[in-house]
Amino acid sequence: MTASQEKLRRGSRCAITNGMWRAVLAPIAGYVAIGILVVFTDQLLSLLTHIFDSGAPPPRYYYELSLLTDCLYTVLGGYLCAAIARQRARRATLILIVGGELVGIASVIALWRTQPHWFAIALLLVYPPAVWAGSRLRMRAEPSAASV
Repeated sequence: MTASQEKLRRGSRCAITNGMWRAVLAPIAGYVAIGILVVFTDQLLSLLTHIFDSGAPPPRYYYELSLLTDCLYTVLGGYLCAAIARQRARRATLILIVGGELVGIASVIALWRTQPHWFAIALLLVYPPAVWAGSRLRMRAEPSAASV
């Protein structure tokens, strides 16, 4: 084997490893980004409106605003996931959707008595298309990722 063939063989192995790492880390990064944005917004809303100070359940507008911002953040998370995953964006997006839905179902079960049921179900319904939309936006920006 010539030196150039050996270098090419090593380079392709590195590229496969790099691509696999991207496919694993991309959904994690997307989910963490969504989580950080959601928690930050909830904390900010709490400080600005003092919703949680009275001990009474938050008003409906709080949940409506939270659903809207969570949806936007989920689109951003899908975009980030696809941007990191590059050529493996579809696989990483699917992992982000499935993983997020599993965590979401566990959250719905845990919080069933503390939040409105319509809100919990709406989050589960909105999450997959929002992740997909963000990922699709990114794949359209990078034609090579969309063709894979």
